[in-house]
Amino acid sequence: MLLEKSYRKLKKLFITDTLSGKNRRRVFKRIDAVFSSFFRRKLARETKVAHNKILFMTTRGSYNCNLRAIADEIIRQELPWELVWVVRREELKRSDQFPSKLRIVLRDSYELFCEMASAKVWLDNSINLQYLYMPKKKDQILIEAWHGSFGLKRFETSSDKIWIRKAKQAGARTDYCITNSEFENKLFKKTFWPSSEMLSFGYPRNDILVLPNTDKEKTIKKRLRSDLSIGKDVHVALYAPTYRDEISFSYYDIDYKKLQKALINRFGGEWIILVRFHFQLQKQVKKAKKATQFPEFVLDVSTYPDIQDLLLITDVGITDYSSWICDYMLTRRPAFFFVTDLRSFYSERGFYYPLETTPIPLAQNNFELINNIENFDEDRYRENCDKFLEEKGCFEDGHAAERVVEKLKELM
Repeated sequence: MLLEKSYRKLKKLFITDTLSGKNRRRVFKRIDAVFSSFFRRKLARETKVAHNKILFMTTRGSYNCNLRAIADEIIRQELPWELVWVVRREELKRSDQFPSKLRIVLRDSYELFCEMASAKVWLDNSINLQYLYMPKKKDQILIEAWHGSFGLKRFETSSDKIWIRKAKQAGARTDYCITNSEFENKLFKKTFWPSSEMLSFGYPRNDILVLPNTDKEKTIKKRLRSDLSIGKDVHVALYAPTYRDEISFSYYDIDYKKLQKALINRFGGEWIILVRFHFQLQKQVKKAKKATQFPEFVLDVSTYPDIQDLLLITDVGITDYSSWICDYMLTRRPAFFFVTDLRSFYSERGFYYPLETTPIPLAQNNFELINNIENFDEDRYRENCDKFLEEKGCFEDGHAAERVVEKLKELM
C-alpha cells in the first residue's frame, strides 16, 4: 500500500513538473501501464474476495443503463450485499442521483482497485473495466450488460484500434453476457465473446419501457416533467444522435422550427423538443450553442444521466445511428431516422442490417424528415415493429432485472 501511494506521488510530480501537454500524457501513459499492472497484480494476490460484494461500472460513471436497473432491483429486494459504484470525478457533482445503499468510489483511485480486488462480481455495460489493468481472479465473475440494443451499427469495425484490442481482451475474460434477443446471442458469440455464456434475460433497463404505468414510471415522469418545466399536456420529441469516430458537429443540422411545425401538423397539440448529444460531443455542443441559439422550444438535456428516463416522456424519437431507438421501439411510439451521412457511414463503419429494413422511416435531409413525419402511418409502423422484433428473436418482457438478480443470488 505504501509502495503504491509513493508511486502515485512520484507519478503526480513527474506529470506536473517534467513534461507538458500531450507528450506528458503519452509518455506517462506507457510508464503507468507497466507500474500499475505490477501494483494491481500484487494487490489482487493479497486481497481476499468478499462473496457479498458487487462492483458496477458504466461508461460515464452515471447511475444509468442496465446496471442502474439491476442495482435498483437488488435494493428493492433488500438483499444483504455490498454495492460499489464507480464514478468519474464530474459525476461527484451529481451525487444525489445515487441511492444511499450504494458506496461510491472514484475511478482510477487506489480505493477503486481495492474494491475491484475484493468484489465477487464485476458488472460492466461496455469494456470499461479492461482499461484499468486490474487482473480478474478465478473466483471473480465478470458480467457484460451491453449498452446497445439489437446490434444496429457495427462495433468490430471501429477505427479505434486500441478499443478493438481492449474489446477482445475483455471478451476473453467475460463469464456472462446479458442479451435481449437471439440476434444478439449470435452477434456477441461471433464478435468479442465467443466463450462467454449468454444470459437470454432481456435488458433490465428496458423493463420500465415494456411494462408501462408502474408506480416507478409515474414517479420518474412526474419528477422529470417538473425538473424540465414541461406541462403534463405538452408533447415531447427527443433528438438524440450518436457520435462519429471523426468527432464533428456538422452532421446534426436538424431544422428545429420545421420539425416542430411538422409534429404539430401530424400529431396535433403543443410540442417541445429535447436534444441529447453524445457525451463525447460536449465541447462541440458548447461551441454550437454559442454560435447558434436554440429556439425557446428546444431544451438541451445532454448531461441528463439516463436516457431511459427521457424515453418515458418521449412521444416521438429521432436519432441517426444510436441504438437507443431500438429500445424505444419496444413502446411502439413513432420513431424516425435523420441521417445526413448515410453513404459514408455505411462504407466506414457499417451496420449489421440495412437501416431500410427496420420499421423506422429514414431521411437523409430535413425535407425528407418533415415528409416522413407528416405522412407517418402509425398502424403500419406498429405492425412492422412487431414483425421486426419477432424476426430478431426479442425476449423483452419486463422482468429482466428480476432474472439477473436471481442469477446473482446463484453466483454469490
